[in-house]
Amino acid sequence: MQILPNFLKFYIYKELLDQFRDKSFPWHYPQAAGEPEQYSHLLYYDHQFSKSINPTIMRCLQSLITDNLDAIATLRVKVNATPKNAPDQEWHTDWQISTPNKTCVLYLNTNNGYTEFEDGTKVESVANTAVIFDSNLKHRGVPATDVDRRLVLNVNYFEK
Repeated sequence: MQILPNFLKFYIYKELLDQFRDKSFPWHYPQAAGEPEQYSHLLYYDHQFSKSINPTIMRCLQSLITDNLDAIATLRVKVNATPKNAPDQEWHTDWQISTPNKTCVLYLNTNNGYTEFEDGTKVESVANTAVIFDSNLKHRGVPATDVDRRLVLNVNYFEK
């Protein structure tokens, strides 16, 4: 597991944060069985970017993937907004396939929420900090109580 502060160049981080905080950004509330109580947007899946994202978000995500991750292929990119005082997520793994892959969780805002791993490790939500780990590690998101919403970007990928 790696914890990487100041993960993105500041201007890329700021552009992404501004896009996700914009009132026109399309958040979805899946309410599916087993899904946590949070809003989300699937930005990249099945080898393509969502048609609903704008060129700024696409450029920032491409920069993140090519400049910050040692990725050969991207499986999924999703942004999550978990409301204040939502229930803790269930323990889960992000991607269940036989080929080893990685998860990068990028914290978009600082708050008292965190990512907890089954072994007891806790990674605090500090803006522009990333935690990178094997996608088969069980973990859960713990919501914040000091901000309206905890914002994280989740990238699943194959490492070189």
